[in-house]
Amino acid sequence: MAMSHEDMLKRARQLKKQKTTTPDTSPSAPPPRIELHEETSEPDLEPLTRKFKSRGKKHGRKHNYLRHDVNLLRTQDLKTLHESILANLHKAEASNFMLMDQFNLLSTQKSFDSEQKEQALVLSQTETSRLTTEVAELTNQVKKKDELLADLHNQLKTLEAEKKSWVLKEKDLLNSSELLKDQIGSSLNMGFQLALDQVCVLCPDADLSPTDISKSVVNGQLVDADD
Repeated sequence: MAMSHEDMLKRARQLKKQKTTTPDTSPSAPPPRIELHEETSEPDLEPLTRKFKSRGKKHGRKHNYLRHDVNLLRTQDLKTLHESILANLHKAEASNFMLMDQFNLLSTQKSFDSEQKEQALVLSQTETSRLTTEVAELTNQVKKKDELLADLHNQLKTLEAEKKSWVLKEKDLLNSSELLKDQIGSSLNMGFQLALDQVCVLCPDADLSPTDISKSVVNGQLVDADD
């Protein structure tokens, strides 16, 4: 019995509803069959196409290949297929060797870089140790210099105190010297006056007015003494 265009559309809608209401359909279940005894017009097969594609993807995810891949392999020549597989294996092996060479090269470079870094680290540690020792020695020297400077500063303070003491002593000596000079001058004046008094007693007629303690006798005459 031939199906009309309306019947085929109804059947397609029913299949679409079955797809939306039963999402957990097994991927291995065969697709629904539509028996068409007489083709009257083009039916709407888009829902069926989407369903077949969805099932094909599920099958590929499960078995790691698609169903139509098997059909394609069956149509190819066995020798050609074998040669193609060998060529692909050779490419994979060559790629594997190339990747291993690159990996070994990178490993060697990494080892070389690591060795250089270790050597640089050892040199840096050695230099750091040397600099630390030098800093410690310089610190001790600076400490000794500071102690010496403090000692010299104390000595300077002591010398300044002694200087002040000597300055005071000098002032005292100068004052004493002036007093002694005054005393000596007074003693000389007193002695000169005593001598004049004695001369007046011995020679009352003698003229003693030209006499002066500041004069000297030169060639039998009294002259002013040079300062």
